[in-house]
Amino acid sequence: MFSISPFDSALYRQLLSDKEAAAFLGDEAQIAAMLKVEGELALAQADCGLLPPDAAAAIARAAAGLALPAIKLAAGTASAGVPVPALVKALKQALPAEQARWVHFGATSQDIVDTALVLNCRALLALYEERLGRVVASLAGLAREHRHTPMAGRTRSQQAAPMSFGFKAAGWLAPLLRQRQRLAELRPRLLRVQLAGAVGTLAAMGERADRVNRRLAERLQLAPAPGWHTQRDSLVELADWLAMTTGLLGKVGQDWLWLSQTEVAEIGFSNGGGSSTMPQKCNPVNAEIMVALARHNAGLVGQMHQAMVQEHERSGSGWTQEWLVLPAMLMGTAVALHHAREALAHLRVNPEHMQANLALHNGVIYAEAATFALAAQMPRDQAATLVSAACQEALAGPRHLLEIIHERSGIRLELASLQRQLLDGGATAPWLEAILAEAAQPPLA
Repeated sequence: MFSISPFDSALYRQLLSDKEAAAFLGDEAQIAAMLKVEGELALAQADCGLLPPDAAAAIARAAAGLALPAIKLAAGTASAGVPVPALVKALKQALPAEQARWVHFGATSQDIVDTALVLNCRALLALYEERLGRVVASLAGLAREHRHTPMAGRTRSQQAAPMSFGFKAAGWLAPLLRQRQRLAELRPRLLRVQLAGAVGTLAAMGERADRVNRRLAERLQLAPAPGWHTQRDSLVELADWLAMTTGLLGKVGQDWLWLSQTEVAEIGFSNGGGSSTMPQKCNPVNAEIMVALARHNAGLVGQMHQAMVQEHERSGSGWTQEWLVLPAMLMGTAVALHHAREALAHLRVNPEHMQANLALHNGVIYAEAATFALAAQMPRDQAATLVSAACQEALAGPRHLLEIIHERSGIRLELASLQRQLLDGGATAPWLEAILAEAAQPPLA
């Protein structure tokens, strides 16, 4: 057996894979879900009077008890381009001929594969929701704890104006709260049964077709739906959510990487990886993986959009493209959430370094605040010109910006007062409270 993907690699598995997610993504999970669909289909058809009840019960029992290694389906999958014919053959062989003839009655292979995928996605969505909830709770705690911890706000990688670390954490939190909402919103569009037959009309099941579709959906606790064999919007919406989730986590990870640089050192991680030759290093591995997976999923999501282009009533090529892309995105999202959770559990905030970085360059980071404070006592343009000239002098050193402003204007601005205004003034307090209040609410059902 060989492995090409790092997700399946014994070498990289503990770094780039996830056991909980793998339980719903591997061959074993797919086969089990397909067998469940076949068994429940037979029972649904019996409930609607389409199959003999004894045959349906036998099919369901056989499907539930059939141990079917993936290797036994490999040749059939290679021949048919889909595993269902080989799976149906194996299921029929486990039954007497009189009962076997009712297996897979009126369905098509894509009905079974797509419905099995939806069942496994449902389990993965629950996993994502649980992990996202933990990340949300940790970020909310960080925002609450450090709402009065001053740090440098940075724009275009440069120090811009002071803000609180708590408000920065709230900026990481807010879009993840929206992702939690989006997850609840996409669920009903994704968790739908696929049972439409050869060309999407389910004609083989006659007048009972719609009832069987509804009954199968009920048995599987999915929503009934007309066929969506080449209507792949719900899966692409899922892929968009996956890419957006990892992208948002990647933004957080990117901030963490920059904030934890040796020269900045405003945060650190107690579980960082070491170096073989530089023992002083503590590499922020979790954050690095979050960024890498954000970029990985961003590339893959375009391929899911490509897979929407499918001809007529069913397509082999577009469908196959989904198999190449979606499992990696599903796994990558679980892994990114795991690394975010781990990073937050080991994140250490360094307020002293934040304060030291604020003091760099003799206080020029307070230029905007000083301008608006002076504008209360002189025309704003005059205040801006005065502060701009004072900044140039402060950068040349050695005096503090506020000292120079006092000398040039006769107006004394207090650093502590400016800091309070920057940390608690403007919209900081109400916006932070609103984000924390939303984080405290349970996710939408």
